[in-house]
Amino acid sequence: MEDRKKNVIPLGITIGGYTFNAPVVKDGFTTFEGFMDIVIFGLNALVGLSALVAVAMIVYAGFLFITASGDPEKIQKGSGALTAAVVGLVIVFLARTIVLFLLDNILS
Repeated sequence: MEDRKKNVIPLGITIGGYTFNAPVVKDGFTTFEGFMDIVIFGLNALVGLSALVAVAMIVYAGFLFITASGDPEKIQKGSGALTAAVVGLVIVFLARTIVLFLLDNILS
């Protein structure tokens, strides 16, 4: 079994200094702990993706503010985009915290 592990090539993506590695199926994948490792990896990947989307929305809102030229409609649109990005980011991090709390304290 150890010979097979040496032949595994880790795959991953590096974005902005953060490396997202592909999940590695361990020998104990059929156990509860192995399943929880995959769930936690997926959760962390989704949080990272959500943070990336939120940063893009904040940049978009800033662009709308800069190009508004005093137009109240564009200012309101930029304000709405900024509010949505920040609220969405807070919801994502709170959801991650709640899920990790449930996984650590209730299911373990």
